[in-house]
Amino acid sequence: MTVPPPPHPAPPPSPARWKPLAVLAAVFLFGGVAGAALGRGMALRDLEATFRGPPAEARAQFRLRAMRRHLDLTDRQVRELRSTLAEAETERDRLLSECRPALDALRDSTDARVKGVLTPDQLTRYEEFEAERRRRRPGPPPHGPGHPGRGRGPGGRGD
Repeated sequence: MTVPPPPHPAPPPSPARWKPLAVLAAVFLFGGVAGAALGRGMALRDLEATFRGPPAEARAQFRLRAMRRHLDLTDRQVRELRSTLAEAETERDRLLSECRPALDALRDSTDARVKGVLTPDQLTRYEEFEAERRRRRPGPPPHGPGHPGRGRGPGGRGD
């Protein structure tokens, strides 16, 4: 009894058949990458424009944008909320300026206590660490420019 030879496998599809699919896949991939890059660039530009203004304006804009996204606000509501948020930011700044001296004193006393626990080597590294954090923080310190002899220490915003 003889076994018949196995049938020959089908030849692979011709390259001409795969070219259109490869081109379609490449176009689709390029479009996705280009769209993602364009979207990211536009988002970064929008964020940068927001941060160019005063911090109070930036906070109000972020809050209003979130509310618009989640609450389907009308144009009239947006105008009223913009005014309300601006007033709240003005009041927030006033309240913070009243308590700023006490917060600065707390930060200074905390910084002195922290430094009292550290070894000389740790103290050197701690001061380098603090200087680097202050350098990385953009903009003037929260107590305003020209505040006499003030650095930012532990416990302060943004350190």
